[in-house]
Order: sequence, then C-alpha cells, then structure tokens
Amino acid sequence: MAASITIAPIVEGMVEEWRAFVGQLQGPRRIDWAQSQRRRGITRQVVTLAAGEAALAVVFTEAVDIEQAASRLAESDDPFDSWFRQQMSRLHRDPYDAEVVFDSAPRPGPWRGWR
Repeated sequence: MAASITIAPIVEGMVEEWRAFVGQLQGPRRIDWAQSQRRRGITRQVVTLAAGEAALAVVFTEAVDIEQAASRLAESDDPFDSWFRQQMSRLHRDPYDAEVVFDSAPRPGPWRGWR
C-alpha cells in the first residue's frame, strides 16, 4: 500500500463551486466516485480544505499503486472520470506534491512492537 499527499490550489473565487463539487461526490455521484476509486485501486482518500490567503485542497490518498491510479484516471474514457477531470481542471490550478518529511508507519518486516 502506498500513500501520497497532494496540495491543489483552488482557483481564486471558486471555493463555493469547489464545495458544490465535493458535495456532488458525497451525494448524487457517490456511487460513481466509489466505482472510479475502486477501478483505480484507491483504498482511502481524505480531502481537506485549508483556507488562508489562498484556498488549498489537501488530499491524502492511499492506493495499491499511486502512480498507476493517477494514470488510469488520466487515460480513462469512463463518463464519470471525464466529468471528474473536467471539474478538477476548472476548479484547480496546477497541483503540487507535498514533501514527506516524516512517516511514522512501520516499515515492512518483522514487527517487534513499540519499545
């Protein structure tokens, strides 16, 4: 399992439209969204709005293969995936990856417990 954090700046003045988009993913399009995530191997996703001088969507994603999940979305001709890409393009400026500076997850190998 792999995880990533992406920071996606929201286009200025479009926070309410972004909230409506997230509402669509949680409401009428939740089944399509879940199917899209399943097709791409995403097992968990947490989306947070960080509002300050600039509004940022902070997205934590857990997937079997993060890079493959992203490329599957980019290459998909599924109607929901196309709609999703269109909304992301309309609402976000270029996203950038956050640098991992600390990861407390246990590494693969024999577990010896906390000492």
